[in-house]
Amino acid sequence: MQRHLLIAASALALAACGQQTTTETAESQLEQPAAMQQAAMSASEFIQTVAASDAFEIQSSELATQRGSRQDVKDFAAQMVTGHRQTTQELTQLTSANNLPAPTPQLNATQQTSLDNLRNQTGQAFDDAYLDAQVAAHENAVRTFEQYAASGEAGPLRDWAQRTLPNLRQHLQHAQGLENAT
Repeated sequence: MQRHLLIAASALALAACGQQTTTETAESQLEQPAAMQQAAMSASEFIQTVAASDAFEIQSSELATQRGSRQDVKDFAAQMVTGHRQTTQELTQLTSANNLPAPTPQLNATQQTSLDNLRNQTGQAFDDAYLDAQVAAHENAVRTFEQYAASGEAGPLRDWAQRTLPNLRQHLQHAQGLENAT
């Protein structure tokens, strides 16, 4: 009889696990449409997000070339200035040649707050804050480019997003490496 109770209890436990998995699967399926809706980004939204991202990268990195205390941070910052000026130039040429809305490099509130915070830092605290900001900014940029490369309207802008993505991933890895070196 105890054996039958043990088997019944095991069966109930397995059934409960199955229900939990079913519930979790149903919940994740309910979340997918919201994620898919979020994935749809217009060309104009992508262009303006990239313009703001590049503006932040350039301004914060110019500041880092002056205020950084570590040479590797200053070197990275100089690379970011050059790299993001290049993407800004490419984006501007691409939008002009394809009758797309021109990028307007205006920082969003989060970027402006981060830049203001950097302006109040010095020494090692500056380096730490700058690298934190670079990791966060590049994580956001990689997500934005991945999203547009996957779901943006087919054409030159999406092709450019796909070509640019590996460089952004490299920037992110470099920033993370520098951040972990402290």
